[in-house]
Amino acid sequence: MEKILFVNSSPNRDGNTYRIGEELLKDKEHDVLQMADYKISQYGQVFEDDEMKEVLKEIDKYDILVIGSPVYWYTVGGMLKTFIDRLYMLPEAEALKGKKLYLFAQGSLPSQDTVKAIEFLSNRLSYLMGMELKGVVTDSSDGREILNKMKI
Repeated sequence: MEKILFVNSSPNRDGNTYRIGEELLKDKEHDVLQMADYKISQYGQVFEDDEMKEVLKEIDKYDILVIGSPVYWYTVGGMLKTFIDRLYMLPEAEALKGKKLYLFAQGSLPSQDTVKAIEFLSNRLSYLMGMELKGVVTDSSDGREILNKMKI
C-alpha cells in the first residue's frame, strides 16, 4: 500500500488549503506535514536553524505527495516557493525522485495566467526532481473544482 503525505504549505494551519486537502483525502489513510511548523531559509541564506533537510527526511518516507498551497500574487504561496527554490542542487532532494505528485492551489478567482503559471511550475518541479505528476488543479477558495477533478 502506498503511503500518502499531505503537505499543507499554507501559513494558516487550519485554513482553506488544509480543509480542502483533508476533504480530498478523507477516505485515504494519510499523514499531514504542516510546512508552517518548519523553518526553511531562503535560497542562498541558509541559517543554523534551517530545517529543510528534516522536511526532506520526512517526505522520503512516503510514496505519494499531495501538496496544497494558497494562491498568493498569482502563483503558489511563499512557503512552497521557498521549498522549491531550495531544492536546487541539494543532494537530499533525491528524496523526491520516483514520488507521485498531486498539487492543488486555491485562492480568490485565479486567472488563466495564474493557472498556467502553476501548471508550468508543477511540470518543471516534477520533471527536474524525477517525480510523476499525477494531477494539478488551481481553483477558487471553495475548492469545489479541486475536489471534483483531482482523483488520488
